[in-house]
Amino acid sequence: MNVTDTKPVSETRVSVVVPHFERQDQLDRLLAGLDMQTFPSARFEVVVADDGSREEPRVGRRDYAASVVRQPDEGFRPAAARNLGARAAGGDVLVFVDQDCVPAPDYLAKVASVTTSAWDLTVGHRLHADLDGWTPEAVREWLGGDGPAPTLIDEPAWLLDGYERTADLTRPDDRAYQLVLGAAVSVSRDLHEELGGFDESIRVYGGEDWDYGHRAHVAGAEMRWLADAVVWHDGPDLPGRGDLTAVKNAETVALARRLPDADVRGTHLVWSIPEVVVRVDVARADDAVVIASLESLLAGTDAHAWLGDGVASPIEDPRVHTGEPGPEVLARARWLVDCDAVLLHGTTLRDLTRSAPVRTPHLQICSTRDANRHRLGVEPLRPRGLPVGVRIERLVETPVLERHWQSRSPR
Repeated sequence: MNVTDTKPVSETRVSVVVPHFERQDQLDRLLAGLDMQTFPSARFEVVVADDGSREEPRVGRRDYAASVVRQPDEGFRPAAARNLGARAAGGDVLVFVDQDCVPAPDYLAKVASVTTSAWDLTVGHRLHADLDGWTPEAVREWLGGDGPAPTLIDEPAWLLDGYERTADLTRPDDRAYQLVLGAAVSVSRDLHEELGGFDESIRVYGGEDWDYGHRAHVAGAEMRWLADAVVWHDGPDLPGRGDLTAVKNAETVALARRLPDADVRGTHLVWSIPEVVVRVDVARADDAVVIASLESLLAGTDAHAWLGDGVASPIEDPRVHTGEPGPEVLARARWLVDCDAVLLHGTTLRDLTRSAPVRTPHLQICSTRDANRHRLGVEPLRPRGLPVGVRIERLVETPVLERHWQSRSPR
């Protein structure tokens, strides 16, 4: 799969995947919005993925194909529902829309016109309105210009600021994942399958879409926010729904285990998914060299080190591992460091990542995203040398550890 491969829009088939639980009235409004789409009805379908409602949701007869798939009620499982719907869908583009949303009539047409390569992820423009009590007929009249519009609710400023900061996600930064909304995210089927879908182990409100967006960014996805592709959300953004401290904290803890971002995990704790993956070539080094180098490399950084196959760690540190980093780590870590046994002078790896990509004879740093995009055919950024005042020392001779540490101790 190449990041530049595209499919003609005229051949694109779209699957709208709707995670659902209990609210038939919301689903009816969403289906009314799909009834009004300008995109050809023969080229899209809707798959309602029910998360264990007491009664099976009804989709009725439509001009487009509509079906229901179900999973048992085992708690709050929107990630699993989205994946269930995606597996049942047949489209080239998967358009995830939450049940409490109504797409504008040109929504699918706009999404399909942009989500054309195997590595595309697009986010629709989520606006807010009070749709409680609206009938499907009233929705169709509103969208068709024959009836009144609902009461509008202020759009979250933090989202608009984020899209401006990232040039509508075309220049994503490390926090762009926060701008990926499960209520209005669309992806190529190839990308969804490459990511392994949504993380079904996330079973608290919120977070599964941010995790999905983070992994897509790390994988090298082409991301874009579509300001003119509107989805109307019934009710305000989460902060406008009252005191949700417990809900947000549960989301933050779930994300902290997965996302290497100080926003959700702070800076002083150790987590199993690090921000920086360090692969150290210590196959011929003795224990003192390994210990001194690892202390230097891991200091002040959300990092874990891997020593390669057959190399046992001489220290009891949960951040140090034998073998190679696994796929769960590489799907989420932001930086890759490959090095010999070295000491860092005048910097930490956390600080040095700000100058990445960096290449020296004994240490190289690049972002996981850039490494993945290079494999997809995108030319990598030209590496830089070390910043002023920074030095990398390869450990050739075995240090006397006590003297090594004493030399840095304050007198």
